[in-house]
Order: sequence, then C-alpha cells, then structure tokens
Amino acid sequence: MPISPLFKQLAQRTGLLFVIFVAARIVPAVVTFPARYDQRINRALDYVAVFALFIQATIWVSVAVSYWTARYAERHGAGRAEMTTIQAVSVMVKLLLWALLLLIAFEQLGQNVTGLIAGLGVGGIAIAFALQNILGDVFAALSIVTDKPFVIGETIQVDTFVGTVERIGLKSTRVRSEGGEQIIFGNSDLLKGRIRNYGRMEQRRATITTRVVGTTHPDQLEQIPQTIKEIISDRPTTRFVRSTMTAVADSTIDFVTVYYLTDPSYQIYADTQQAVLLEIMRRLRQTGVILAAQLESAVKEKDAAT
Repeated sequence: MPISPLFKQLAQRTGLLFVIFVAARIVPAVVTFPARYDQRINRALDYVAVFALFIQATIWVSVAVSYWTARYAERHGAGRAEMTTIQAVSVMVKLLLWALLLLIAFEQLGQNVTGLIAGLGVGGIAIAFALQNILGDVFAALSIVTDKPFVIGETIQVDTFVGTVERIGLKSTRVRSEGGEQIIFGNSDLLKGRIRNYGRMEQRRATITTRVVGTTHPDQLEQIPQTIKEIISDRPTTRFVRSTMTAVADSTIDFVTVYYLTDPSYQIYADTQQAVLLEIMRRLRQTGVILAAQLESAVKEKDAAT
C-alpha cells in the first residue's frame, strides 16, 4: 500500500526532538534517581518532554498546512494573486495553531492559562487597533482574491486612473498605467470606490454623430440612415443597432448612429470607427450630401481668399 506524501513529509521532519520527548518519558520509568533529586529531575524531564513535543508538533503543523495549501492551489489552479492570499491564510492558520499548542503545553505543565488567555485577548485587541489600516488592507486582499472583481492582466479604471493590473499583494495592488508609470492603490481604498473592469468587456458600444447641412433634400435625408447601416453591417466585427435623425437646427441636421463591436479591443474599435467615418464621408459625397464640417471648411477657405 503506497504511503501518503503527507506522511512521508511528516516522517522526514521527525527527528531529534521526538527522540528527546520519548527519552524524557521513558527515563523516569526505567531509571531510579536518588530520593532527594528524584522530584526535581522528574520535573525537569517533564519540562523537556513537553517543550520537545511542542516544538516537534509545530513542525508537524507547518508541514501539514504547507502540504494542504500546495494541494489546494494545485487542484484549483491558483494564479499569482490567489497564491499570495493562500500563503497569507496559511501563515495565519499556523500562528493560530502554534498559539493553541503553546497554551496546551503550559496547561500540561500545570500552569494556569486563564490569565494568559485574557492577556492575549486584551493584547490582541490593542494590536488590532494599532494595525487596523494594515489589517483592513489584508482583508481587502482576501476579498479581491475570493470575489475576483479583477485579476492580474486585466485593464481597470479607478476614478480617473486607467491601467493594467500587475500585482495583487496583501497590502496594495499595483497597476501599470497607459502612460507607463506604476500606480499603487491600498487594497481597502481600492474597494471603496467604483472599479471599471475593461477586461470583462464582451462588446464595445460605439456612437457616431453625422451632421449635414440644413438645405439637404428630404429624399436624401431619408437615405442617410440606410447608407450608414450598409456601411456598418459590411464590417466583420460590428453589430448595427440604429441610425436616426435626432435634431434639426437652423443650418444643420443631426443623425446619431449606434453600433456594437463584437471584439472589445480598443485598437479594433479605433480602426473600425475611422474606417466607418471615412466610408460615410465618401458615400455621402457621392450622393451629393454635404456634411456641415465640409461646408464650414469651404466657407473659411472662401473668407481667407477674400
């Protein structure tokens, strides 16, 4: 029957301390000490046995927690962000177990642990107040990793800052901005605001406003939405929504067009938007429709010539 890897690791970390514990328990049973030293020696051996077992037990606990941590990370495919939190939780569990083992050790030696527990409680509260900001960031890191509002590699916007997440630590999250500099957010501060996660965007909405001169014939105006629809529908990564006349002013008429890009990449959005705008200009010019911008440019050139 194969031996569990955990038992192998525990056996490898079992050494001299365990031998000392066994010896300290066996010696009083097989060796008779002088009467005047017997009580002191047995008491000393009790201390040696208890503390040897305590230290050995903390080693076993560390091995077991590390083993289960690695196994959990392997089963769930934990990334760098998850590993940071898993390791933090592992350290906390080890500290709690070590404290528990220490209390058991003192109790086995006949010490009153009630006062010690009360002191630890008061001290823990004082430490918690002193480190509340740090602890807030640590618990915020746990929230980020478990709830996953973003992961490493995704582009997010916090307030006016936009960048790609590089690292999620216990106290801070580091984001590489579009300008190249690194922005560091405290985890608790990060979760207090609104986060836009562009990495989860499945499609991107695009809007175009087409403004033509007010003297355009109604028959030409009626054809503009259909022309724009054909231009957008011919693109491979677009989904046309609508194109309608929205405003009639003294000298201009506005059409607003809405469509979606099925690929959320910003580069594809920018390239598509440019191609659509250029094609709209070509088609409208072919049909004799004058864009308001073209008319304004022509007027300026005429004024400059005179």
